[in-house]
Amino acid sequence: MDALAPRLNLPGIPEIARVICRERGIKKLSDIPQSEQEEFKFAVLKRQIEEEEKEKNFLCDRSTLDAWVLWQRWNICQAMTYDTEKFYRLAREQAGKYSHILYIPPVFTPPEDGFRWTDPDYQRQIDRLVRMTLFEWNLWPSTCTIRSSTPEARVEEALHWLQANTGLSHE
Repeated sequence: MDALAPRLNLPGIPEIARVICRERGIKKLSDIPQSEQEEFKFAVLKRQIEEEEKEKNFLCDRSTLDAWVLWQRWNICQAMTYDTEKFYRLAREQAGKYSHILYIPPVFTPPEDGFRWTDPDYQRQIDRLVRMTLFEWNLWPSTCTIRSSTPEARVEEALHWLQANTGLSHE
């Protein structure tokens, strides 16, 4: 996002979970007490929606689609609740406003930073959930799955696809 947003002259929305953690003095996600995790997840989703609603066009490192996928994964062994249904409706309604989605599947093990899980099985689970959600929410037609492995090649692939599908020009 940091390399692509300026080339498209679009504002970038950072990963909201990290922003909220910084504001709360949290160094890594595992530091969030179990009793506060549901509230944290809703805070991330609500702030994501607020930030997206401020802009007509934007790029973001995470979206409401990601928030829903992570909610599912983190709550995988729990019964469906009213909170889950509320979370789902909020995330899906916002994701329905997305005109174009760039999806980068796991292509490398991310560095351990307290925010991203580095376990390959976990990454495959998230990838499956993202793809299932894109399909279920009928977002595949507006999604480009980035296949390039280097950051520079990913930016060029995204620019090419956006140009072909939106007419957006880039610098």
